[in-house]
Amino acid sequence: MELNRQLIWKLTVIGLILLVLWRVISEPDTISRVLQYTFQLLTPVIMGIAIALLLNTVLSYMEERFSLKRYQGLLIVYVTFIGLLVISAMTLFPRIYSSVASLIEELPFYIRQLDGFVGQLNAFLQDYNETIAQTIDFKRFEERYSGWVQTAVLSSVSYVSSFTMTLINFLIGIVISIYLLKDKEVFARMFKRLLYALFPVATAKTTIDIFQEMDYIFKRYIIGKSLDCLIIGVMAVIGLLIIGAPYALLLGVIIGILNFIPYVGPLLGMIPAFIITYFYDPFTAVLVLVFIFLLQQFDGLWLGPKILGDSVGITPFWVITSIIIGGSLFGLVGMFISVPVTAMIQVILSRLIDYRLSRKNLNELL
Repeated sequence: MELNRQLIWKLTVIGLILLVLWRVISEPDTISRVLQYTFQLLTPVIMGIAIALLLNTVLSYMEERFSLKRYQGLLIVYVTFIGLLVISAMTLFPRIYSSVASLIEELPFYIRQLDGFVGQLNAFLQDYNETIAQTIDFKRFEERYSGWVQTAVLSSVSYVSSFTMTLINFLIGIVISIYLLKDKEVFARMFKRLLYALFPVATAKTTIDIFQEMDYIFKRYIIGKSLDCLIIGVMAVIGLLIIGAPYALLLGVIIGILNFIPYVGPLLGMIPAFIITYFYDPFTAVLVLVFIFLLQQFDGLWLGPKILGDSVGITPFWVITSIIIGGSLFGLVGMFISVPVTAMIQVILSRLIDYRLSRKNLNELL
């Protein structure tokens, strides 16, 4: 009887895997849409869990250190957390908003500058080699970058709407995190009871160990990377102010935030800084490019390893691969969360592989 149940269970799992693979192969867009919709639906919950995981360490420390009751610890932690967010918003957002508004107002100036550059390049090529000039077809190029400008303006409106939705999800996430931390022992006990009820004792213990390791990796990476990005963002603002770059605060904030994405983020932060500065002064733009490059080298070679160490334990190949997959599925948010999620998946796979190898007595050979 037990054998038949195991056989039915295995056949059911295999059937579900084959069904998912068939759907992925036959209709890849459907799977992508389902994943995106699911992610958007669960975004407040995911944010709430992430906030709870980050603040749980502070809450536990304060309760143990000062013998506080739960509601007292929650009050102090969240008043401090929200207070820091409000102070940062009141200090930075008005200046960033004014910089963005000024940038949009000066967009026609950038277009005229680009028109002049394209016209000079076209005249030069006409004198140098008319065949090359005709091959490039500058009229079609002008139509294209005009379309790019219109797309950029429309995208900025979309980004404002997306930011508003993200802010709402974040506020809901804060509320969810409060309830999670308030009854964290209850949730932990429910989770353990469920594991021990569904799985053998050894499997349940291993699963709990895996989740504890994933929690440790997540908190260490997020806290360390946030500190790293804050330092780089402040250094970027100071350096850009010294160089005399326009919109130094806005560009520094962009560089600091995008630095959260390993390898790709520094490049994404470097491009807008160079382009915006180039229209004001090409020489200053070169200085900005060199400064950001040196800053990212400092971060990659010294500051990042000093703060993070080997916090996630995954190779650069898998880091870049995870960023590409996360970005293609969930956009910029997917790029931000791809590394810690990949590290968690690696923990699960590593434990599973070790278990399977131990069953075959191959751990010492491989």
